[in-house]
Amino acid sequence: MTTPVICRPSAFPIRRITNCPTCKQRRRMAGHDALWYGPTLTCCTCGDSWTSGEMHDRPFQRAWRTEAAAKARRAWTEAGTYTRADYDAWFAEAHGRPVIDVALPEAAPAV
Repeated sequence: MTTPVICRPSAFPIRRITNCPTCKQRRRMAGHDALWYGPTLTCCTCGDSWTSGEMHDRPFQRAWRTEAAAKARRAWTEAGTYTRADYDAWFAEAHGRPVIDVALPEAAPAV
């Protein structure tokens, strides 16, 4: 049984090259960024997905890894057409204010 989604914020396609905890290597990851939820990324090699650093449950079905990895590779290709300016415009429209680079509290000051 699937769970219906009643409302969902707009999402922006993203892609990153980062460390995959499953593959234990730097891998291509694709997904989307949504307001209030953080980025959701799927590894283009193993098919595992994460949202804000938390791994998603793995489905109990055959060939889910192959299908998830193929979907992530398609998302990687689609996300390649966007620039940082496109992301900033999406964020400003969705959030109602522009992106401002602010140092996070845990960031150490440059010496």
